Amino acid sequence: MTIDKAKQLLEIPNPSQSQLINGLEDLSKEYGYVQGMTIAGRRDLVSGRKTLVEIQSLIDQIKQKI
Repeated sequence: MTIDKAKQLLEIPNPSQSQLINGLEDLSKEYGYVQGMTIAGRRDLVSGRKTLVEIQSLIDQIKQKI
């Protein structure tokens, strides 16, 4: 799931539980990937992606809806 799709999911008035869980899983993977590349010193490979703070914020918002 892209960051934009996660934002769209949060705008849905009553998203299903499975949509929220799938979104949470996808964002967690994205967070792990960006974090791993940053730790490995390869931030250049993920420069077009959102920051960890932005991804974590979306994760927290989805958790609140579950």
